[in-house]
Amino acid sequence: MSDQKYTYWLRSGIYSGLQKAAVLLFGVGSILILTRTLSKSDMGTWNLFLVYTAIIEVIRHSLIKNAVIKYLNTTGKEAHTHIHSASFTLNAITTLSLALLIILFIAPVSNFLNAPSLAEVMYYFLPGLLLLIPFSHFEWVQNANADFKGIFWAYLTRQGVSFGLIIISLVLHLHITLIMLVLYYNAGILCGAFVSGYFAKKFLTGHLKIDMAWTKKLWMFGRYVFGTNISASVFRNTDQFVISSYLSTASVALYGVCLRISNLVDVPSQVLADILFPKSAQMMEAGNMEKVRFYYEKAVGAVLAIGVPVSIFILLLPKLVLFIIAGPAYEEAAPILQITILYGLFLPFIKQFGTIMDSIGLPKTNFAVTTITAICNIFICWGFTRRFGLMGAAYGTMTSYGICFIITQVILYKKIGSSLSNTFRHMILFYPDIMSVLQHKILLKWKAR
Repeated sequence: MSDQKYTYWLRSGIYSGLQKAAVLLFGVGSILILTRTLSKSDMGTWNLFLVYTAIIEVIRHSLIKNAVIKYLNTTGKEAHTHIHSASFTLNAITTLSLALLIILFIAPVSNFLNAPSLAEVMYYFLPGLLLLIPFSHFEWVQNANADFKGIFWAYLTRQGVSFGLIIISLVLHLHITLIMLVLYYNAGILCGAFVSGYFAKKFLTGHLKIDMAWTKKLWMFGRYVFGTNISASVFRNTDQFVISSYLSTASVALYGVCLRISNLVDVPSQVLADILFPKSAQMMEAGNMEKVRFYYEKAVGAVLAIGVPVSIFILLLPKLVLFIIAGPAYEEAAPILQITILYGLFLPFIKQFGTIMDSIGLPKTNFAVTTITAICNIFICWGFTRRFGLMGAAYGTMTSYGICFIITQVILYKKIGSSLSNTFRHMILFYPDIMSVLQHKILLKWKAR
């Protein structure tokens, strides 16, 4: 494999990878502290808060992010001012609508989930929600220009400030409460927005020209991605909602820690999704479907090459991992962690399926698959949880992921001709290829001295 074949992935992946890794590491750091500081009930409520904030960000990103990336990469510069303005307008409308929904409905939802403290926490999050308008706008503009450096520093600041305030509270022997945590969360968004704006200013046009035609165009493209990602969020979080309403927030704490650990496997997939979308969109515009297939198989192969060794380690030593990350009180969740790690290996295939469908102009297909499987998952997860308790939620979710995996593979084979054998071939070739590239880079730097 030549150096050029990995140049794009390495250049783009360094900062995107660092950004995702920073978010994950700060998240793991928070688990290390909070599982030893909060009660299991409060920890479960905090997990539910993180689920809701993640869904909120998914909603906003879904409607706008991919549309901005696609159109900024496939239109002339004369249209960029209109695209920027339309994205900001849609961003503000969506965010304010979400704030209103929280005010109206979070109280009854919290009661349904047996998590009364969740409502108060979400009310305190509202200022942070508004701060996400500039934060995300700056991020999307940089993402569209394949400039991940500023995104990395923005997220590092956002997560670092929140985590730093938790550390300061411990040093000062302050009792950490849920309200304090959400205020720290908001402070991180504020600082991150300033940093992101500093790096994004070179891409901003400096003019706000509201163009309803472009706003409608972004909405028309984003509505299917929006529906798809809402369904995907329901898919990925149904188990925690079912556990909270049917069991308890303490059970959510046990299950949520396992999911956070399992996200270790999913980080490379998130990184490559950011890189793959603009690249495959360009290939689709050029009519090169063979190249689209190559990028899909290559991306999934690379993710598996990184994720499989990590998964094997966690599968063999789940209690050790839980003891290190969450403490002895969470060791009882070891069987759950093994299941969540196993079904996490389906995620690279499913996530990149969605990226490819959106980039080649088939968001309706992605929407249909994700929505159908999400609806099925609700009933499967609920039935398994009622029958087997906490383990049932994990079994039910794994069953649903298996069904979704089969469906997506059939569609990808028909649309772009992808095959599992090629994907696993890229996985195996990843190790010698990436070693060769890294050695070449290191050798060039050594010779240059």
